[in-house]
Amino acid sequence: VWNMYDFFTMYAEVDGWEWDGKFDDPLDNLTNSLDIWVVSRVHQLTKHVDEHMQQYDIPGAMKPILDFIDDASNWYVRRSRKRFWKSEDDQDKNDAYKTLHYVLVRLSTVIAPFTPFLAEELYHKLTGGESVHLLDWPESGRVNELSVQRMQLVRDIVNEALAKRAKEGLKIRQPLSKVELELLGANARADISGEMAEIIKDEVNVKEVIVKKKTENSNIKSAVLQKLDTKITPALKREGLAREVIRQVQSARKQADLQIDDRIKLNLTTKDAELQKAIQEHRGIIESETLATVLNTSLDDGFKTEVSLSGLALEIQLKKA
Repeated sequence: VWNMYDFFTMYAEVDGWEWDGKFDDPLDNLTNSLDIWVVSRVHQLTKHVDEHMQQYDIPGAMKPILDFIDDASNWYVRRSRKRFWKSEDDQDKNDAYKTLHYVLVRLSTVIAPFTPFLAEELYHKLTGGESVHLLDWPESGRVNELSVQRMQLVRDIVNEALAKRAKEGLKIRQPLSKVELELLGANARADISGEMAEIIKDEVNVKEVIVKKKTENSNIKSAVLQKLDTKITPALKREGLAREVIRQVQSARKQADLQIDDRIKLNLTTKDAELQKAIQEHRGIIESETLATVLNTSLDDGFKTEVSLSGLALEIQLKKA
């Protein structure tokens, strides 16, 4: 919970985002599938806790709380990070702030009977209100069942594909060409396109998601068969190297005590021709992900470190721009 709160406040302070004081249910005005899903999930949680508390079933009421916190932190916040990183102030970024604020405040009211002090501090820090314990129990709110079902299917697909990557010994930072999905039975009615397909591509780190559907087999209620293309071309290998470069530069930024929004000048030096080519080919994404305003410029001072990427030596030098 505090990791989510710290993440929210850190970026809100950088962007100067402020809560407008209204606590209306945002669901009907949201367009991003992640926002719709997490608000639906917190409404599901509210309803579940209310129903079990009405029956004095405290263990049953508490049971799904940790699952929700895991969903919100390890899926919603992690998947939404780049939306908060955006330099431009657009509607999608504002929706992300509004949604995370709503979810955290709603969570503080739901957990108040069980963790009164944590809930009180969370509520007060997010709203400045007098006390979460003076509020009425919140209405459950509408749940977009289709969004919840589709997101669960996507997560199941991702987990299965990641298990296959692990079995093949393929690092997640190494891009692959494609994953083919065959949706059977009830799952064949699911729409795995648009944002949902992009989530799979990003999580599994593939260039393409191919979806085939078969509804005629009545013996199968629902299933997904996957074929992950594990062939690594030289171009894919270089992209994987570029992603490893980004990871090492991000680590160097932390070692240099830079702030998350600090722009840098960056110099990358290696004697390996393939690594040099990978850096040059993916110069734009390296600059964007590491907030580098200048890449491969001569630096007289600044933080310097030498790292190894799959046995290839790379010197990283950076300083605040």
